[in-house]
Amino acid sequence: MLTAALPPLPTPSAVRAITSPLLTPNEALFHACLENLTQYACHIQAKPRLAEVLQHEDLIGFQRICHRHIDFLVYRRQDWMPMIAIEFEDSSAEKAARKDRDRNLAIEVLSAAGIPILRVHSREIQQMETLMHKFSAAWQHRLEILASTSTPQDSYFPLEDRSTVPLNASAARCAAA
Repeated sequence: MLTAALPPLPTPSAVRAITSPLLTPNEALFHACLENLTQYACHIQAKPRLAEVLQHEDLIGFQRICHRHIDFLVYRRQDWMPMIAIEFEDSSAEKAARKDRDRNLAIEVLSAAGIPILRVHSREIQQMETLMHKFSAAWQHRLEILASTSTPQDSYFPLEDRSTVPLNASAARCAAA
């Protein structure tokens, strides 16, 4: 039996680690805006990999999503059910480097899973009413999808107990968050 020799693992001193913030300044501001908008009634994950949220039964499907991410994913607090994916658009160099093909794949896969995708531009951070309307409509749409495809585990979290997300309508601007 022949076995191929694997290359040696790099030593810690051979790995050059460079740290940088997870979020751009605009993304961090938008994250604070989401927390303010939902009054912390949801879990908000920044840059989750699609493979953390979606399962594929075949290797090809997994390989398509394993290195892709979405900017923000909003979960129900009670059961961590993914509710809304958010693609945040700004003019940062990091966003310019991300290919449209990758973004479109993420949107296609999440849509197929019944998770609404909001596209929010950094200009909208100051427009609370617009954000609240978009968020509420997407949340309601997701609830309708979940209600039509309920599973046995959903009986632990009746829909009437998790149907709404309190939105902070009194917030004048997310930038103040």
